[in-house]
Amino acid sequence: MLVAPAVVIVLLFGLPLMSPTGEKHFRRRPVAVVVVLVIATAIGTLTWLGTSSAWSPVMNAWSAAPTPVEYVRTRTPLELQGALVVQSKQCRNCHSLGGEGGRRGPALDDTATRLTRDQLVRQVLQGGGNMPAYGKNLRPAEVEALVAFLATMHPDDAAAARDASRRSP
Repeated sequence: MLVAPAVVIVLLFGLPLMSPTGEKHFRRRPVAVVVVLVIATAIGTLTWLGTSSAWSPVMNAWSAAPTPVEYVRTRTPLELQGALVVQSKQCRNCHSLGGEGGRRGPALDDTATRLTRDQLVRQVLQGGGNMPAYGKNLRPAEVEALVAFLATMHPDDAAAARDASRRSP
């Protein structure tokens, strides 16, 4: 199963060299040379893009990186549990935190300035965009802790996101 395709490919490449007739010199077969070069270039380029693009995360890349201290200092026990959920569920494989982590999803540093608490719950449970739904993978307590932690993710000088459908007094 593994050897037969390789043997067939080698035989097909060697067939023109074993044939007693026909032109064998590469300068007399420019179309064949161009076709082989285009195929080799395409395979090489696609292989390089597949291994180096940001949309192709290494799924164990930042799992072991600790959460930066400034994100857990002065947090409530529920928010600390949320930081542990971010760590244990490997959210940082796609999202960055403190400039370290994946690039596939948005950074979590300012999540609370973009999404309200309800929007965070919906995003975690139902997913959306490139994010898969985690509603079946997280217990309700984990979702509550995760959202409590993410709701604190905004710079000190920035206000938290608010629901535009609700009137402010």
